[in-house]
Amino acid sequence: MKKWGSVIVVGAILPVTGNYATDGKDMQNAIEMGVKKINDSGGVIGKKLRIEVADDGCDSKIATTAANSAKLPAQGYDTLFLINGLTPDQAQSAADYMAANQTKKVVLTHDNSTYAKKLDDFAKLSVEKSGGAIIAYEAINHGIDPYFV
Repeated sequence: MKKWGSVIVVGAILPVTGNYATDGKDMQNAIEMGVKKINDSGGVIGKKLRIEVADDGCDSKIATTAANSAKLPAQGYDTLFLINGLTPDQAQSAADYMAANQTKKVVLTHDNSTYAKKLDDFAKLSVEKSGGAIIAYEAINHGIDPYFV
């Protein structure tokens, strides 16, 4: 493994452009807040963290290019860690939160993207398993439905 310098670089592939740029910017802000807190507390094994963001535009083809641009093996790193909440886990966390807050009726909407529809499918199962009821399950269309910006 490559000898680390005084900085540990952490890569993040996020949708900082495109339809999900707002979410991507929120993710980036959260990561930067975490990195700042870690660095202010002395870093990791005495080394500061630095975040490097690559844009995937929430598109699988662009994400592949963004991941390949990291060139970790070419930089001498032999380990790559992917840290991401899986869709079923995200849905279960949301359902647990709703159940803990006495939510009994839930409306699920998605934008017809594969990710959002899959998340709603898992959320529906999780909410129902927690005793909640799905009272509406709808798709909204970007650029067509007037309430979808």
